[in-house]
Amino acid sequence: MGGFLKGRALKAPKSIRPASSMLRQAVFNICQNLVENSNFLDIFAGSGAMGIEALSRGAEFATFIDNGKESINFIIKNLESFNLQNHSKIIFGDALQKVEKLKNIFDIITIDPPFIFFESKPGYINDILNKIVDNKLLSTSGIIFLEEPSYSKRDTIVPSLFLKDTRRFGGSLLHQYVTKNT
Repeated sequence: MGGFLKGRALKAPKSIRPASSMLRQAVFNICQNLVENSNFLDIFAGSGAMGIEALSRGAEFATFIDNGKESINFIIKNLESFNLQNHSKIIFGDALQKVEKLKNIFDIITIDPPFIFFESKPGYINDILNKIVDNKLLSTSGIIFLEEPSYSKRDTIVPSLFLKDTRRFGGSLLHQYVTKNT
């Protein structure tokens, strides 16, 4: 972890596949100029690593969405152990349903779903991406990071977004999306 929590460890449920430290570092290297005072959204938050790292690097606020009770409990414990509860909001439930109800504008959004979604619900992730745009949840200079397996057959073209870059990290791809008017 970077920022003021550098060297501190997060607790994570054994049932999740956390983003690798190399991938997390890449995300924050790419968006380092956006993090300070940003509003951060961590979808499929797992342990909360992405959002907590954003807070550690100067984000003003982080919102975490996950539908796993065990994950939510770990996010709560991690936020409490770092005394970050006042800079965060935790939302329990289905990612698409919860994104539909959000009213905030976010500068950085990370989406790191269980890889099984890319087989069992291939259109689900694009539905989330489109809902983010439809509800104007991404700031005009904001960026969305999506991690997916390299074997995914998901169509990376999302009509409302511009695919700015894709990088490979082992068996994962990291896509960067921005709004088309950027």
